Amino acid sequence: MNNIKVHLVDDQCLIRQGMRSLLQLSENIVVTGEADGGDTFLQQLGNNQVDADVVLLDMRMPNGSGLDVLNALQSQQSDLKFLILTTFNEDDLLLGGMAAGAKGYLLKDVSLEELVAAIKRVQQGEIVLQSELTQQLIKAKQQHITYELPSLTGKEKQILSLMVSGLSNKEIAAKVFNAEGTVRNHVSNILSKLQVRDRTQAILKTLEMGLLK
Repeated sequence: MNNIKVHLVDDQCLIRQGMRSLLQLSENIVVTGEADGGDTFLQQLGNNQVDADVVLLDMRMPNGSGLDVLNALQSQQSDLKFLILTTFNEDDLLLGGMAAGAKGYLLKDVSLEELVAAIKRVQQGEIVLQSELTQQLIKAKQQHITYELPSLTGKEKQILSLMVSGLSNKEIAAKVFNAEGTVRNHVSNILSKLQVRDRTQAILKTLEMGLLK
């Protein structure tokens, strides 16, 4: 396996140093750069100073937020994959970040093992949603929403819930004792009923509308 190149974007120097030191303990991951804010990162990117596969992105930074970065790059063709590192009470920022192209979110206090696993999954094109944060988003949205689910079957509701938990089709298949191809068909039906084009949009719509109860 080739090394996964990671760029750190966080305004707190100690956090960047800590993540760099920890990630150096992991095989196949190398930290190739860092920035102390969104504006700095965008400048580095414009100067071709970013050599990375995955960007670990803080959301609240005084000099250019994570959301500013994602919105600035939304219309550009980029192979960079962004993983949000966040704290609690940032519901709207998380949803905005995912809508703007981030591939997942994690709390900053995750273990090294969880962080490494998330980086590898994001690099492979998967979506990574930490369960604690997802449940927080669901609860926050339920307080204000009265929408009903579209006409999903019981199995589709079950699979949608697992999708929102960040599971891949293979992992969902193992959970519901179905073939992976069958799960793919269910996912396709869910996307159609929710009138969205991909898994990320399905997850966002589910969270934003409080569809899981």
